[in-house]
Amino acid sequence: MEGQDLDPNAIEYSKYSIHIVEDSPLVITALLNVLEPKNYIINSSSNGKEALEAINNNKPDLIILDVEMPIMNGYETITKLKENKKTQNIPVIFLTSLTKPDVIKKIFNLGASDYISKPFVAEEMLARVEKEIKNIMLQTLLKEKMSKLAELLSVDALTKASNKMHMTSIIKTNLKKIRDGQIKSFSLMYIDVDDFNAFIRANGINATDATIKKIAMIIKRSIRDKDILAHWHGDKFMISFAQISKDELDDTAKAIRDKISKAPFGLNGHLTCSISIVEITSDENINTIIDKLQNSIKLSKETNKGSIVKIMDCDI
Repeated sequence: MEGQDLDPNAIEYSKYSIHIVEDSPLVITALLNVLEPKNYIINSSSNGKEALEAINNNKPDLIILDVEMPIMNGYETITKLKENKKTQNIPVIFLTSLTKPDVIKKIFNLGASDYISKPFVAEEMLARVEKEIKNIMLQTLLKEKMSKLAELLSVDALTKASNKMHMTSIIKTNLKKIRDGQIKSFSLMYIDVDDFNAFIRANGINATDATIKKIAMIIKRSIRDKDILAHWHGDKFMISFAQISKDELDDTAKAIRDKISKAPFGLNGHLTCSISIVEITSDENINTIIDKLQNSIKLSKETNKGSIVKIMDCDI
C-alpha cells in the first residue's frame, strides 16, 4: 500500500458502484440523497429476486440490502448471492429495523460485512459505506502488489524472459496435466551457447549481459507467442512448447541455431549454440528430463558443436 493515500478525500467515488435492494421508495430516496453527492454509481431493486438478476448482469462493488422485503427477503437474497461464485465476494451491508442480538448474529452468519439500523443516520451511513469502499481499495492494492511480486519472482531480471524457477514450475504443471489426462504431450528445448567463456575472455566481462540479452531476443523472435522462454542460467536457455508438431519443433530449433550463428556479437565476433529437444508424452521425473537434455548436449559438444540433438521420449 506504500505510496497510496487512503484519506477519504483521495477516494475516487465515481469509480465504485453500489446496488441498493429496498422495497420502500422513501428509504431509497433517503439513501440516494446521502450517497449521490459522493458520485457513487448507484442502481436499485425493490426485492431480492429482481436484485439477483440485476446484480448478476451488472456486478456492483457493494450491496446495501434490506432484510424485510416481499417476494424474496434479505436473508434469502444474501444466501443466493453467497452461493454464486460470481457474486459471493461482493460485500453486503444489511439495512434493518430489527436489531435484536439473534437477528444481528444471523446477519453476520449469513456473510454480511456490516449492518445499519433503520432509521439510519446519514453520517453513519456514509461512514460504513466508506469503510467498505476502503476495504475494496486495500484488497485491490494487495492484489496488484501480489501480482507484481509474482511477476518479479517469475521473470529473469536481465532478459525479461521467465526464470529457472518459473520454468521448473511450468514443467511440473505440464507433467501433472499429462498424468491427469488433460494434455497428451508437451515439448522442451534446451539451448547452450558454445564456447561462451572463450568469447567473454576475448570480448571482456562487460560484454556478458548485452550478449545474453541479445541471444534471448533472437530466441524470443523465433518462437510463437504462446511458447515460454526461460533464461535457465548463464548462457543456457529453456523453452516450453505446447501443441507443436515435430516438424515445427525441428524447424524452430534450426531457425534459432542459424539466427544466432549469423548474428554479430562483441568485437566482430560470432557465436554458435547447441540444442537438445524432446517431446514428452508421459509423466516422467523432472530431474531425469532435464539431466537428459543437458547431458545430450554435453556429449554432442565434444564432437559436433552447433548440433541439434533429438531425444526420444522412450530414452528418458
